[in-house]
Amino acid sequence: MIELRNIIKNYTTRLGVITKALDDISLTLPNKGLVFVLGKSGSGKSTLLNIIGGLDTANSGEVRVNGESIHGFNQKELDYYRNAHVGFVFQDFNLIDSFTVEENVGLTLELQGRKVNSQELHEILEYVDLSGFESRKGNEVSGGQKQRIAIARALIKKPTIILADEPTGNLDTATSRQIMELLKKVSKDNLVVVVSHDPEEAELYADRVIHIKDGKIFNDKLLKEDSSEMKPFALFHPKLSFLSSWKYGVHSLSNKRGQLMITNFIVSICLLFTLLIGSYLYFLSVSSFNFYRLYGQEKIELLTQDLQGYLSLNNAEILFFGMYLGLISILYVFLSMSISSKRKQIGIFKALGASTRDILRIFVWEGLMIGFISFALSTLMGIAYIIDINQKFFDGIKLFELNILQLGFNLGLLILVPTLLTIGLTLYSIKKNSVISILKEI
Repeated sequence: MIELRNIIKNYTTRLGVITKALDDISLTLPNKGLVFVLGKSGSGKSTLLNIIGGLDTANSGEVRVNGESIHGFNQKELDYYRNAHVGFVFQDFNLIDSFTVEENVGLTLELQGRKVNSQELHEILEYVDLSGFESRKGNEVSGGQKQRIAIARALIKKPTIILADEPTGNLDTATSRQIMELLKKVSKDNLVVVVSHDPEEAELYADRVIHIKDGKIFNDKLLKEDSSEMKPFALFHPKLSFLSSWKYGVHSLSNKRGQLMITNFIVSICLLFTLLIGSYLYFLSVSSFNFYRLYGQEKIELLTQDLQGYLSLNNAEILFFGMYLGLISILYVFLSMSISSKRKQIGIFKALGASTRDILRIFVWEGLMIGFISFALSTLMGIAYIIDINQKFFDGIKLFELNILQLGFNLGLLILVPTLLTIGLTLYSIKKNSVISILKEI
């Protein structure tokens, strides 16, 4: 049961103009049934849905879910609330197109800290008439099938309430009818609230119709009463498993192979130059007490003078630090572009109830994979180049060699920098863009 008590929600424009979206709304929604919320664009119906679903918060008033108030919940608690109690069905579907049907639906379970059960998945897809579609990707199915996937994704978590915002808005008449019949079937065991501007759909399918006008309830018509018992309220704190976060992180990279290869190549070249210049600087710093004894003072002095004629110690140090600066800049550009392109995923993850921590764990894997691959490539190339340099220029004398300390520094840098950049950029994206704004732009 959902209770709204004296809900007021105001929005302030950049010019300081206050718009009242909801004006002292109070109502009680049943444990199950199909409730339609009707109203013109701007009447406040979507705002009402967002407040019930924890995507937005009221300026004043209280929302109670199965007897428990969610008023005053912080962002983390609202994430947990959406994860445990709310299933969303959006007008624009909001599936992750590069995921298969199984991955889109299974993501909901994994965000709840549960393992994806193939039998449970098969049953829910069969319930929405999508049996056999498990391996299809989100961009390989029709609009009606996408909405069925969204309904399956909402149902599989066994939520307290399913919120559908214009679920048939992007569908043709025949497909819209199929989706509404499916939602009607779902409402026999669940509370389904549909925001719509279509009174004909409401007349055909609704158990209750609520009209909103100028942020107030204009009319509330009960067609069928629900007498079922209220469910207990539970708010668990799920954690996306290590394996799941790794899987989704690698999956994200696999869909950008070209961009990944170019980034790894450029970063590897920067690292290769740091290894070569580092080896050169190491040679200059230890030649006075190591190589003199091994190869003779006169020969080493001639080689040192000759090398510094091409590249002085001062210029080598400038190039050395310049390569590291270039490496960090390249990582920043790639990761900022990558996080920016994932705004849709961030919005979907948050709407499904993913915590910020879970999102960070998924995206951090992307930076770490770039770092590990670049380190391996640059080290292999560095070994090959140094062997070649020693053979061609120093008659096989091992004057240039990889510095173990520098290799350790490079590895640490490629763990630390991508991780910090990914965390910072992701947090900035989440803080700057609300879930509602992200989903509206998609």
